[in-house]
Amino acid sequence: MDSGANLQDAKTLMAAKAMLIKASQSFATAIEEAQSDAERFGMWLNSEGPAHWERQRRLRTEKLNMDRSALVRKEMQMTADGRQPSTVDERKTVQRSEESVRRAEDCLRQLRKWAIEYQRVLAQFRAGFSPLSTYVDQTVPSAVASLNRMAQAIDAYISTAPVKVDSTLKILSDDAISLKLNNSDSSAHMGRGGSLPDSNTGRSTNE
Repeated sequence: MDSGANLQDAKTLMAAKAMLIKASQSFATAIEEAQSDAERFGMWLNSEGPAHWERQRRLRTEKLNMDRSALVRKEMQMTADGRQPSTVDERKTVQRSEESVRRAEDCLRQLRKWAIEYQRVLAQFRAGFSPLSTYVDQTVPSAVASLNRMAQAIDAYISTAPVKVDSTLKILSDDAISLKLNNSDSSAHMGRGGSLPDSNTGRSTNE
């Protein structure tokens, strides 16, 4: 049989509120850090990354030009016996420099491509976090306010609660005992001598 709620205090509600606030703060920190990292990588794709590989392409192109010039000079030289010196090492150096320039150019193209693609991915990322952000910014504060109102209502109820049933029953029992004792005294007084005396003759009405 349901005996109703037995409210003693609002400690459980306050504990729930504390846990809710703590979880909300953890969510908010995670959202902020994730968005910060995502934005920072997007900035790198659009500015720092291309600037880095533009500089690398320029430096590697300069080195390639220097290696080609060294190859040409070597090809124009003649040994003491009138033969052309070997240019195997110089040609390998030029090939490596050419490959290095191609890698820089390829990285630059890939960065420009992914800078455009990343904007679409970043928009999806933000949309995916939207429900959690709404939970942290709106749902949790509303729930905390509701818990506060519930706790205030419970405190108000407890402070104005009626007298406990046990105390009420004890008061009623004491009154019943007192009434019974009074009735017993009256009956004993009326029955003493068998009857009440006549006020005119002073004799008993039974006589």
